[in-house]
Amino acid sequence: MNDHEVMTALRSARPVDDETLSAVADRHALQALREGITMTDRHAPPTVETPRRGRRLGGRGLTAGTLGLVLVGGGVAVATNAWDRGPLLDGINCGTALEVSDGEVTLVGSVSGPSRTGDDVADCAALRSDAGMPPLADPEALTIGGVRYVVARAGVPAAARPSSVATVAEVDRAAHVALDAALADWVDGPQGGCFTATEAERYARGALGRAGLSKWTVRVVASGAVGSCAGVEVGADGRSVEVTPGARERIERGSGTVDETVLDAAEGLRRALAGRCLGVGEAETAARGVVGSTGRVVAVADDSLACADIDLVVGGAMEVTVRGPSSSRP
Repeated sequence: MNDHEVMTALRSARPVDDETLSAVADRHALQALREGITMTDRHAPPTVETPRRGRRLGGRGLTAGTLGLVLVGGGVAVATNAWDRGPLLDGINCGTALEVSDGEVTLVGSVSGPSRTGDDVADCAALRSDAGMPPLADPEALTIGGVRYVVARAGVPAAARPSSVATVAEVDRAAHVALDAALADWVDGPQGGCFTATEAERYARGALGRAGLSKWTVRVVASGAVGSCAGVEVGADGRSVEVTPGARERIERGSGTVDETVLDAAEGLRRALAGRCLGVGEAETAARGVVGSTGRVVAVADDSLACADIDLVVGGAMEVTVRGPSSSRP
């Protein structure tokens, strides 16, 4: 199959059910497809749509085990699935009003993007601010058909209520989001580095500790791959992290396998943190100075950390998450 045929197939792809997915998709193939998003320029602002056509009520959405193929950036496909099938979390959709017609959801005055804190209302406020949109009046977080929405309460019609489930900030979800960012990180994580299996195990245990997922396990799995760098991903059981020796080759500058601006941002963020123990506010300022308008920066206060940590995730846009204590420490 040539490149044109591949892209044509991806454009026509639909979500598949759990049984079909498990029968035809290898998790390492999904990881490779996810990493393919870094091979083109995707430094666009969060997606703003008015209105936004949604899924039919009762649809599964991006729930565990459900795979959708979505085109992003310059036409590169990325596998978007729930966190326990790999590092990508389902996103959120934020709008001024939600309409239902013939069983289909339409979001008005909307912006969409990834979860970053586990609190949909807070994440939507950041998305709208970054897109230059006003905050929502009395925002309400809802899940309809497996899709997460935040909508001004007055903009949710009665017809949508029977099919909706109220969502709240979840500690467990926040931990999953933190792990998601760590495993997909380009600054000091497995995406931008080239870890041995031992280094990858150590990194995975540290990421689980920072996320507060102490009951999870880390295990090494054999794949027969002969690359230079270990892969690190959430296991299919959703309660472990798997390290795969030799999962991929080292990413080199000038190789054409990744947009150079991604490497520039990763290096700039490394320099911003080098030898410094910053609070979340200082680290956020430093991160914004590095990525400018080419990426979205979200700050999450976490006083369990001694110093701020920065994760750079690439997928549709450059997403930078800064986690750290409320103030710097001596």
